[in-house]
Amino acid sequence: MERDFFKQYVDEHRDAFESEALPPNMLGNILGNLKEREQLKAKKKMKLTYTWLAVACSLFLVAGAYLFISQDKNVIAGPKAQVASNTSNAIKQPIIHTQETKPKIKKEIVNKPQRTIAYHQKADPYKEIFKGLVDSSSVANRMDAIIKANALASLNNKLKIELCRTFSKDENDNVRLAALGILAKFSNDSYINGQLVESLSKQKDPVVQLELVKIMGSNSNPETTDKLIAMANNPFTVDAVKEQVYYALLTNK
Repeated sequence: MERDFFKQYVDEHRDAFESEALPPNMLGNILGNLKEREQLKAKKKMKLTYTWLAVACSLFLVAGAYLFISQDKNVIAGPKAQVASNTSNAIKQPIIHTQETKPKIKKEIVNKPQRTIAYHQKADPYKEIFKGLVDSSSVANRMDAIIKANALASLNNKLKIELCRTFSKDENDNVRLAALGILAKFSNDSYINGQLVESLSKQKDPVVQLELVKIMGSNSNPETTDKLIAMANNPFTVDAVKEQVYYALLTNK
């Protein structure tokens, strides 16, 4: 390329080269033209390089845009196919009818307490009365036993004996007087009547004597009459008792 340049330059300035005297700054002009040519050559190369780069960038952009558009189409087309497939699957699936089931409520079984009839053995009333009558340590217990005996409709032989003993020998006047009240209810009993007749000469308390005369004053038994006369003639008998004895003897005739 440099030889062609020199040859062209020589042909253009042949007259100058044929002259014996070289024009001034001939070499400088040659070098200057050479330098300008090199610069033009470099500019052309650079322009060509830029051109190719621009073309390459354009191609790259076109290719990228194509790929982007094609990818978007695939993405858009994908869900449609999926929706279609889902639709087809939904149509093919059988319809299952679900029936609402109410939760079963368990009824609590309440075990009602069974009523059991307790058969308590009846306490023996005579046993409790006997126990109270012989309790010498408590007047209240003896009085309670006499009250229980008074509620009985009848007396057995053992209780008759025990009540007569209490009336004759208990140290408390109130207990003896309470026992006399029960014996008076059953005074027609031969055993009780005989014990009361004997008590006319044994009882020394005026209150007990007065109540005893009232009970036995209507008895016309000769033994009873003798006991009453003896009480009236006894100097230790109080006047109130004597008056009751006289009244019984007069009304008993």
